[in-house]
Amino acid sequence: MNGTTHDHQFDPLPPWRAVVAAAVRAAYAWSKRHEQPGAMREAARMTGVLMAAHGPGRGPSTPSELAKALHRRLGDLPFLQDCPEAEAAEMILLENGQLTAAVYDLACEYSAPLGETIGRAAWLPTWTRMRADQIRQEAYAAMTATGRQEDYVASRKFLIEHPAGQFDALREQLSSEGAKLAPYGYEKIPEDQLHRDRNSEAWWFPCPVCRWPMAVAADRVRCRYRPHSASYRIRRKPVGTRPVLDRIDTGPRIATPKAAPAAGARCVNAGVWRFVVVPGAAELRLYRVLDKPGIDVELWPEADSYDLHVKVGEHEYRADLKEYQSIGRLVDHLAATRPTAEVVLPVTHEHQLSALERAVLPGVRVTTETRFRTRILNLRRRANG
Repeated sequence: MNGTTHDHQFDPLPPWRAVVAAAVRAAYAWSKRHEQPGAMREAARMTGVLMAAHGPGRGPSTPSELAKALHRRLGDLPFLQDCPEAEAAEMILLENGQLTAAVYDLACEYSAPLGETIGRAAWLPTWTRMRADQIRQEAYAAMTATGRQEDYVASRKFLIEHPAGQFDALREQLSSEGAKLAPYGYEKIPEDQLHRDRNSEAWWFPCPVCRWPMAVAADRVRCRYRPHSASYRIRRKPVGTRPVLDRIDTGPRIATPKAAPAAGARCVNAGVWRFVVVPGAAELRLYRVLDKPGIDVELWPEADSYDLHVKVGEHEYRADLKEYQSIGRLVDHLAATRPTAEVVLPVTHEHQLSALERAVLPGVRVTTETRFRTRILNLRRRANG
């Protein structure tokens, strides 16, 4: 997570980023216009941001015009026709008036504050109005309150391993494990992540990778983070029985999640999930694979300067996992921060290796989770004879 590598002073947004951030907020507001009293006002404010960027007569001039535009590629907006990042230009934010998956797994990387006045719509989720670094820093501050590294590790592991569950049980576990509550605490599971059966009883389904409640659309269920790619259909069952999922994609085999009752359940908010839990799931996966006799592995050392410190005999390695959907954003981040640890691409992002190698970032070492894991386990095997 690297909570200490940045302070709260952020570079000004380039104009195209401000337009993308406004489009993300407008899309969210439009999708909530029938249930949130302030949604249309927010959509109008974001329309104003885009009108100011485009100039007279060039872009959408009403919320409905903007919503119509957000059903198409962002690159079709006149201001973004020369957008420097192809991933952003190709995004479609709305489909049939509802948010697309792109809003959650790619647009989050472009969301940002748009000024103090524009940022006051408190009902907006954090991922629509804050930069990823801000959310990570709030999480870091909450979990380092005692100043003890072991408390931070315990709190971060707890958050990643328990992004949702029965609230009474979560509180009891927090207390018994000495973990600190995540920023914003736990909140009710959003309605569009619940399945209501014919008795109106509500259920939720944990993602098999990150354990956060999956999105539910009619009888289809899947995690909002697309690299967590398992997709399911809710099987028709007799009234009064627990719903069951059937896998409908052809991805890697993974245990099918079981439905959990929504009554009394809570989850971390979407910003904490997207920027802390999602990357943390990959970090813990690699940690568990390497945590074997003969391997000394430490999580988030040196106040979370990087993710893993690994020692096998006389060999030492630092690993910093980077999980960006946008290769352009990742290249920019690495160029700006110049990480001293080896950059490790999780298994879901190993396809980005060749693009990163072509980017030629001096002093930045990049590998994949598979290669890093194999290297360490081979060293252990040789050390054991």
